[in-house]
Amino acid sequence: MLIILVGLPSVGKSTFSKKLSKELYFKGIDNIVLGTDIIRECFPVWDSKYEKYIVDTTYQLINNALKEFYVIVDDTNYYNSKRRDLINIANKNNKDYVIIYLTAPLNVLIERNKKRGEKIPKDLIISMSNKFDEPGKKYSWDKPDIVVNTEEDIDFSKIIDIIVKKDKKCKKLDSKSMEEKSKDIAYKRENSSPTNKILLDKIDKITREIIGEYIKKGIIPKDKNNIKIFLELRKKYLKSLNLKDIYIEKNFKKREYLNKIEKEFILFLNNKLKDLEDDYGKKWSKRSGIKGE
Repeated sequence: MLIILVGLPSVGKSTFSKKLSKELYFKGIDNIVLGTDIIRECFPVWDSKYEKYIVDTTYQLINNALKEFYVIVDDTNYYNSKRRDLINIANKNNKDYVIIYLTAPLNVLIERNKKRGEKIPKDLIISMSNKFDEPGKKYSWDKPDIVVNTEEDIDFSKIIDIIVKKDKKCKKLDSKSMEEKSKDIAYKRENSSPTNKILLDKIDKITREIIGEYIKKGIIPKDKNNIKIFLELRKKYLKSLNLKDIYIEKNFKKREYLNKIEKEFILFLNNKLKDLEDDYGKKWSKRSGIKGE
């Protein structure tokens, strides 16, 4: 079982995960708490160049631990793409997952952080809050199983009952015959969304990286309104994609398709930038670095 915690800094994830871990142990359930901070704290100083290694290593640890234990992921997981990565690890290991969304008002988080000596800059918490993908708001697979208000008393017995009940359902599925499993898979494919969720996650990551690169290079002017416009355009582009039937296509070439999507999205962005240049004149062109035809 993979237990995915979701919540902003200072919401109480680490306190919650430690308590949940002990309560699970007392119920006879072996478990481990893992997260990027465990690896991050092994470095003498923090540097952004370490982040890819930190994330990749954390995912490897989670993948290996899932084979033996319940795994509690103590991280912010504030993008749904991050949660998708973790769900993919659970699916790869034929394990179920539970999403626990820990919440508290932003002003409470800032005050808690202040009492802790402002280990995390206030502006960073506010920024993460603005970017936060609320679980279940966009995708049904992302809907939290449990929502915890950390300002209130937490009933760990109730939480553990929900987790164990979901795990028992998973084990019932595991005990089915191969024929029954095949029927289940066919049924899910016929009745699920036509969108290939794993593929969509890859596309989500590619388009995020392209937007980030455009902002970094100044192609998209670095002001809040312009960035918001292009983030909304990215969402619009993703919604426009038709991935029907790709989920079960045997000869589908994923790498070629993703390369095609990358080129299409860059063209899409460049066309939108030129539209803005037409609307607002050469001033936009000079700021963005887009050359005229």
